[in-house]
Amino acid sequence: MKVNPGKRYDLQLAYKTTSGKTALTVWRQKKNGAWVKWHTFPYLPASKGFRLSVGRTPAVPAGTKAIRFGQVLSDTGTLTTDNYKIALAKGAAKCVGSECKKGHWIVNDFGDGGVRAMHTVLLHNGKVLLIAGSGNGGARFARGEFVTKVYDPKTNKFTNVPTPYDMFCAGHVQLPDGRVLVMGGTDEFAEYSGGVSNEGVGYVYESKGWSGSKKSYIFDPAKNRYEPVNNMVDGHWYPSATLLGNGDVYSVGGYDYERGPNEESVVSPYSERFSWKTRRWLSDAQVPETGINWATYPSLVLAANGKLFYNGSSVFGHPMYYANGKLVGPGYLDPATGAFQELGGTAAGLRYPASRDQSAALLLPPAQDQRVMVIGGKNFSDGSAYAIRSTDVIDLRKGTASRYAGGPNLPYGQVELGGQLVPQKGAAGKVYVSAVILADGKVMETGGSQYNRAEHVHEASILDPAKPAGKMKWTPVAADPVARTYHSSAVLLPDGRVLAVGSNPDIPVASDNGDSFFDTRISIYYPPYLYTKGEAPKVTKAPQKWSYGGAPVITTSAAITSASLVRPIAVTHSSDPNQRAVKLPLKALGGNRYRLTVTGSRNIAPPGWYMLFVKTKSGKPSPARWVRIG
Repeated sequence: MKVNPGKRYDLQLAYKTTSGKTALTVWRQKKNGAWVKWHTFPYLPASKGFRLSVGRTPAVPAGTKAIRFGQVLSDTGTLTTDNYKIALAKGAAKCVGSECKKGHWIVNDFGDGGVRAMHTVLLHNGKVLLIAGSGNGGARFARGEFVTKVYDPKTNKFTNVPTPYDMFCAGHVQLPDGRVLVMGGTDEFAEYSGGVSNEGVGYVYESKGWSGSKKSYIFDPAKNRYEPVNNMVDGHWYPSATLLGNGDVYSVGGYDYERGPNEESVVSPYSERFSWKTRRWLSDAQVPETGINWATYPSLVLAANGKLFYNGSSVFGHPMYYANGKLVGPGYLDPATGAFQELGGTAAGLRYPASRDQSAALLLPPAQDQRVMVIGGKNFSDGSAYAIRSTDVIDLRKGTASRYAGGPNLPYGQVELGGQLVPQKGAAGKVYVSAVILADGKVMETGGSQYNRAEHVHEASILDPAKPAGKMKWTPVAADPVARTYHSSAVLLPDGRVLAVGSNPDIPVASDNGDSFFDTRISIYYPPYLYTKGEAPKVTKAPQKWSYGGAPVITTSAAITSASLVRPIAVTHSSDPNQRAVKLPLKALGGNRYRLTVTGSRNIAPPGWYMLFVKTKSGKPSPARWVRIG
């Protein structure tokens, strides 16, 4: 159809297909008569009967003579289309189908070419670092088979990265220059023996526990390779990793290099600190100790006061004081002195504190509001207990008077039992859940299990954190078709989609030397904002380097009402204490130019690369533009 440059057009057709990878696609004819692919809309669901596919084009570029459109199938399957319509755009853009409110998932199956993604890090080039190490496999560990791959969401392809040691169950964090610091991991694999665990599945491995590695490497995205740094003071298997305001990295917890007298796993008593200035791990004498057994992957969030807030979320047990064996409640750790100040009251008001093992915790948007949410979890010492539905929120702006308040319960989902999906009910909630800050400033939770690694829960929901804890609400959205349980992760991509990887539902047993099934499929979620509210704005001009307290000027393709910086995720075991979104107050300068105000606090926005998102009045977010602060 012939079109007028500068105009937008509404497209519509009917389709039915067996595939979930089908998208409305538009081609345009240039002045020289050549046809080129111009615009592709988000994927739509499979449908046995005819359903509508609609979309409004961007403004037609100058030099365009005509456009064509159709429904394109990007997978094996069948596709039938009918009833094509095109018209000059008028009024508000349409959105039809469940994806308008629920979003839509696609699943990429790589067969034997996938990766056992235990650790997932979004890089500032838009690709995703997937670290398996030995992939929770004793046989692979014995063979020295350690794996890392870089996944490109745009091409759906992997790049293999030589992996120098077993990074399985390491810690990791992006440094201020965008490289990724990896610390600890597996020095010696556990030895398995028979038995029944408190997760209700046959395994124990206390015949010989895990030994944590002292090694540390930096991954360079520009070179796709690891580069060594000096060893840590001690080994750490499941260590924390929090970036400080000066660019240093602080780490505690994880199993020691040396096992106990009965060959059992022992938590390292050492605190570790990586100096950004010297690019080295400091010596034991340079890092004050805390007197706390930090268990594994304790969630320590950098607060505005420069201290680390332990929020009550951890893995494989909970932190306790060495002096008296009492459990550590939520409170502030001073990395400069090692002093820990516990908040008052029982667990500072956190409900079911013993049930926060492998919960998710994050700093709610915006970071300036200093509110931390803890989501779900389970008490693994109680073999009969379900995971919990509870979420709790604490406002750190109240200082030592801060207390948790009850948030909204997680929605019920569909749980896999006996090979069938049945509705959740009663007290059943989720453990191994992933939490992701979205491009529009809302929070998504997805995946998890209700009891053990095998009782997968198909459920996802989105929350608007703008309201007080007691008035927040989770809104159910489309659930990942893949069961995501232990060793699963989810990250926000720069284009506003969400990537979900990993699932390790089978617990290793002695008969297979610790190897276990791992789901290597990658799911991609298209949130509702990709389907609704018209055309997305774009940041067409912005400086790449920003300073604290600065006032950068940006140019956008359309009028906007808000802007924010979202730190790229580096997650494992539901834990990324560095995830945050920073509000950027703005002032309109005219002509879609805006002056932004950058926080002056390094503790609100620790130095590094961030994704800049802007939103229109309707709430539609832009694709990200990468900027570096500090």
